Amino acid sequence: MMAVITLIPTIIIIQRVTARILFNHHIAGAADTIELMRRGRRDLFVIATHERHDTPIRLVADRFLAEPSDTRRMTSADYANWLLGIALSEKAKLVIPYRRRDELARDRFAERGVRLLTASEETTMRLLEEKPKLLDRMAEAGVPITPFRLFTGLSQYERLRSGPPPFSDHPGDLCVKPASGIYGAGFRILRERIGDRTPLSALSSFELAEPAFQAMLGALPGAEPMMLMPFLPGPERSVDFACLEGRLLGTVTRRKTLTSQLLHHDPEGERLAGLVACEFGLTGVLNLQTIEDAFGVQRLL
Repeated sequence: MMAVITLIPTIIIIQRVTARILFNHHIAGAADTIELMRRGRRDLFVIATHERHDTPIRLVADRFLAEPSDTRRMTSADYANWLLGIALSEKAKLVIPYRRRDELARDRFAERGVRLLTASEETTMRLLEEKPKLLDRMAEAGVPITPFRLFTGLSQYERLRSGPPPFSDHPGDLCVKPASGIYGAGFRILRERIGDRTPLSALSSFELAEPAFQAMLGALPGAEPMMLMPFLPGPERSVDFACLEGRLLGTVTRRKTLTSQLLHHDPEGERLAGLVACEFGLTGVLNLQTIEDAFGVQRLL
């Protein structure tokens, strides 16, 4: 008798686990990032927390949670616990933080099985958020930086201005900006001389007569560390770069004009991005800004 062997096919069903990612109070541009991520990962499930209900992120998130306004007043530890609690309750395995990202400890999240994706560990993150410390560190590494003088409050500012010109190599108007912060928040170009008949409408939102700035400093109840800098005349560039554990992967530079931004490859911007990434062992998609001085030298902003 012939033995008959019947082969029974075994069907193995592999269920891909949905990638659940939590974004906390990001800027509006994160909506574009999330849409790009979905093109490469269709099973992406995005949970987003935000204080504002009209954020564009709400339109692309699979689940949106209102971030209470009192999270601004929480201690670092309390905010970290709050965010970790959201991640655990929503079963998110990855948290990409924005608000208070320099106050969050990776180990605290890792202990509960959640990966916290930041550019570096919290000590380096805090340094990167403080522009004077970052510029000092990069100057030590030989990077051309935008010169600055640090001051807090009206009396320190007046002492700076009563002495010799603070930036003899860079004549012209000065500008000020907070020692930490994003975008142009708090940035002002100080105009020493404004004509007697100059209307307010002739000034841009970034321009301010120096006496008016001094009056504002004296009137504000709380003084914050600020930077006095020369207002350099050359073009400004933003260098977007990707890096992994200090190794530069690629860059795209945006050269800014009054009404648009020109995308191009900028070897000097790439060199500076590589130095910054290597110096701090950074990981992620990050950004730095440069501006040219009167001699065409790109200086780190």
